[in-house]
Amino acid sequence: MALLYHSKKTVTKTESLVITVQDLDYQGLGVAKINRKTWFVENALPNEKVKAVILDEKRQYGLARAVKILQKSSDRVEPQCQFYQQCGGCQTLHIAINLQRQAKQKALFSRLAKLQVKPIEFMPMIIDDDVHYRRKVRLSIQYHNRKLNIGFRQKNSKTVIPINYCVVLEEQLNHILPKLTTLFSNWSTPKTLGHIELVKADNGVAMLLRHLGKLTEINRTLLLDLAKSENLTLFVQDDDNIQHLYGSLPYYQLKKDLRLQFDIRDFIQINDALNQRMVETAINWLELKNTDNVLDLFCGMGNFTLPISQLVKNTVGIEGVFAMVEKATNNALLNHCNNVRFYRADLDQPFTSQAWATQHFNKVLLDPPRNGAAFALNALCSLNPEKVLYISCNPATLVRDAEILLKFGYHLSKVAMIDMFPHTAHLESISLFEKE
Repeated sequence: MALLYHSKKTVTKTESLVITVQDLDYQGLGVAKINRKTWFVENALPNEKVKAVILDEKRQYGLARAVKILQKSSDRVEPQCQFYQQCGGCQTLHIAINLQRQAKQKALFSRLAKLQVKPIEFMPMIIDDDVHYRRKVRLSIQYHNRKLNIGFRQKNSKTVIPINYCVVLEEQLNHILPKLTTLFSNWSTPKTLGHIELVKADNGVAMLLRHLGKLTEINRTLLLDLAKSENLTLFVQDDDNIQHLYGSLPYYQLKKDLRLQFDIRDFIQINDALNQRMVETAINWLELKNTDNVLDLFCGMGNFTLPISQLVKNTVGIEGVFAMVEKATNNALLNHCNNVRFYRADLDQPFTSQAWATQHFNKVLLDPPRNGAAFALNALCSLNPEKVLYISCNPATLVRDAEILLKFGYHLSKVAMIDMFPHTAHLESISLFEKE
């Protein structure tokens, strides 16, 4: 389950292999065994025979890239994107979506099943559309030889591939892409352009332009004209300051009756449909009651905390960034959630002595970053909750943290894969741990 990080050594002599691929790992790499060495092969699928060039080789494993398909799999599909061979955004558009999902689920379930003797309830994967799902994107800008490119960086390169349409972006964002190229092609100071961030909120599209120095009046007018014609919420960042130039603050809806406001740079789940289903699943698995006291660690702006608070006695959300605590508190006020409180705490430090941790929590939800929550689990388990629901975006750290929870007397009762990021190597999951 561990992610592999390969050195970028210079290969002076191109070596090649003919490889028959047996399996697919969750990152979309073909897996083969040659003379008891495991090879991970880019652009290769199970049951394919390929000619591959060696990219890196270690004692126990090697990395290669298929350059010629000698025997083709029926699961190989024509990528829906004309930029796929150059763009570094997606990794698995050449693989049938069902195989992508099966490989991820197999990798997740097989590793977790080895952790305990007690059976785990492996739930159906949580899926939605595999295209036009992404509601947030960062676009690179490159001005070179009097040519402006706006798009995504090429894999392992600083080169920006110009993109005018992306199959995984929500259509409202795709609508904006060619207009941005037109706008910035007329920019009077192109070397001052940094990058662009777009977010499709439920009240329209928000845009942030990273800009070096102050805007000229001509460029400011160009930006505002676009914002007005396309009904954009417009932000500009120069140095460390972000100015809100036009439009209302963005928000997204949860459960139809919750509205969460956010700033353009804030973290939000990029797949709206699956975020909704993930929140619903968390609520169902926790079996919330009006007598429950729930703790939400790594709570952000209240994505889980606020919908949970509508069903329980008391909810506390903990976040390490004070600005996010302020936003979560404001969202609670906006939505009249009176039984929830948010606090800032460094979760990598012991927290059981803090005032908010002295109350009894019978259920806990945690949604940590990619490095997981190992540093918080000792303190969490000392609170002795009956259920711990864990949202993970990294299977390697999930496995590590699950082992810790098991040592504290919990068992993994159910788990599901969430296909939050189709056509990429990312794997999201939801797991429920219960006290023995």
